[in-house]
Amino acid sequence: MRALAVSTFAVVAIWAAGAAADPVVFQPEGCDFQLSFPAAPSLTQQKQTTNRGDEVVTGKAELHLDVGGKANILRAECSKIPHMGFMDEAILSDNMRDLADAYKLQSPGVAVLHNKLAGPVGRLHTRARSGGKDITLEIYRYTSASNIFDVWIGAEPDAFPSEATTAFLKSVKLNGQDIQ
Repeated sequence: MRALAVSTFAVVAIWAAGAAADPVVFQPEGCDFQLSFPAAPSLTQQKQTTNRGDEVVTGKAELHLDVGGKANILRAECSKIPHMGFMDEAILSDNMRDLADAYKLQSPGVAVLHNKLAGPVGRLHTRARSGGKDITLEIYRYTSASNIFDVWIGAEPDAFPSEATTAFLKSVKLNGQDIQ
């Protein structure tokens, strides 16, 4: 993870400039989803084998910003899952609770939202600690036939949602189409 200090003006200018700025697109190979970071995130890849013997590859990107003295977290993960199968609302809701348990998140609120293009979208709203600061955190889980795409946005409670986190979430695309 890498910290990057950016002034409020710079973040707003990056997002407002549109074509003039060069956002960093995150879309791992084989991922149906993509989104744009306002600056280069740190990238990692993880491979795991399921109990069925399938190899799951997860590409991760994360960027920490200081916006007006407030911590902001932007994170995305795309997992390529062979033979994933259909994920209905009940399974998606259970997955979000499992995610909260796995990360030991405080007071998680789980909901399933509906998106015309992406279908059911899991949403987890919680509190967490990052870099010694309290953070309001939301995790959105989008799914396709073979991908799980998690988008994490976070900021200090009095700054959530920030312009940076809102713009980041609005940049999510499924097969090249805006879903927000």
